[in-house]
Amino acid sequence: MDAPQLLLGALLFLVPAALLLLALHHARGRRPRLPPGPPSLPLLGSVVWLTNSPAEIEPLLRRLFARHGPVVALRVGARLSVFVADRRLAHAALVERGAALADRPALASARLLGENDNTITRASYGPVWRLLRRNLVAETLHPSRVRLFAPARAWVRRVLADKLWEARRAGAPPPRVVETFQYAMFCLLVLMCFGERLDEPAVRAIAAAQRETLIYISRSMTVFAFFPSVTKHLFRARLDKARALRRRIKELFLPLINAWRECRRRGGEPRKETTFEHSYVDTLLDIKLHEDGDRPLTDDEIVLLRSEPPSSSTPGRTPPPPGCSGSWPSL
Repeated sequence: MDAPQLLLGALLFLVPAALLLLALHHARGRRPRLPPGPPSLPLLGSVVWLTNSPAEIEPLLRRLFARHGPVVALRVGARLSVFVADRRLAHAALVERGAALADRPALASARLLGENDNTITRASYGPVWRLLRRNLVAETLHPSRVRLFAPARAWVRRVLADKLWEARRAGAPPPRVVETFQYAMFCLLVLMCFGERLDEPAVRAIAAAQRETLIYISRSMTVFAFFPSVTKHLFRARLDKARALRRRIKELFLPLINAWRECRRRGGEPRKETTFEHSYVDTLLDIKLHEDGDRPLTDDEIVLLRSEPPSSSTPGRTPPPPGCSGSWPSL
């Protein structure tokens, strides 16, 4: 090969390479600066996942906050999350610039389980999220509704007192106070959600199903954050187990939902003595999704929405990690 051909070959290689480097440099110059964090690898994410499990994120975040400061960036696969541990920075991000962080990325595990995002904790910021949140706050959690639930609180106080005195009357060791209060609070939330004073076996069955599902999803479903198109085949048994747990919750919830439908069909009468006059599910049956042809919520959507308030007080629930997370570059 003579010199002109060598020169031409070198030019054909060097010119595209130089243009590619210039384009990368220009894109890097326009990219916003990220908070500090561990180094990342393409597709895999932060290198800390090589030695740490996403299920054990709380101790990992504590170490990263001590090393990098109150704001840390972590990549899980291609997704970038920003964790904030300082309350002033969290207020600045979530309150002062709340609109920028109001949205959230979709969960790969929810898609693999065949669930949509029509829930308060998963819906994208928009009309559906505002409708669902406004319904929960205005119809159930607003201070003006406190008096509606006075009979519910009185019943739960009796349940709490009976549980605390039960062991003493039987001469058994005193009960664990924290667990007893957790059970009483769960009874209150179940009553507010379902509008029915359930007996202890039914309440504990719901609590056990919620707890098992929460623990399993937090510990076993994080693997689907990495290459979900591949991991859904490698870990099919985990998806099957998660679907079975969801079906169990639906089996517990659906009879109570249908009971409210039947009560509404009869015009609200007659009611059982254990039925409360107001419930969260009653408000969900009135919701129409205008963005989807004014259709009512499906049974699966109501079950997911009904799972959110009780989950916040499920006995034995693992506490969330400290700090707040947002999706960069919104921050």
